[in-house]
Amino acid sequence: MAKPQFERGSQPQRLPETPSPSSTSAPEGMEHARALARRYLPDLVRLHAGIALAADSEAALHTRMLAAKEIRELACGIPQTAPPAPPPQDEDGGGGETS
Repeated sequence: MAKPQFERGSQPQRLPETPSPSSTSAPEGMEHARALARRYLPDLVRLHAGIALAADSEAALHTRMLAAKEIRELACGIPQTAPPAPPPQDEDGGGGETS
């Protein structure tokens, strides 16, 4: 029977070191993450669109569906610019006969 991992050898195992933080504060980290997202988002959308929508895609139907869902999720996270709201109409419908 093999010995468990922690009993093998006489020297203690070396644990991996924790990585140093990429930013000094949370707001700086968020700005760094936003910059990376702006950089890679177009490529990510093109990749998913190629998998989901390309006529010659060799991906299985389920994979194509998952890629389409990812595009939808990405689109929901991007704020859309909306046209200005129409002016409010009068209670009587905006113009008719008045008595």
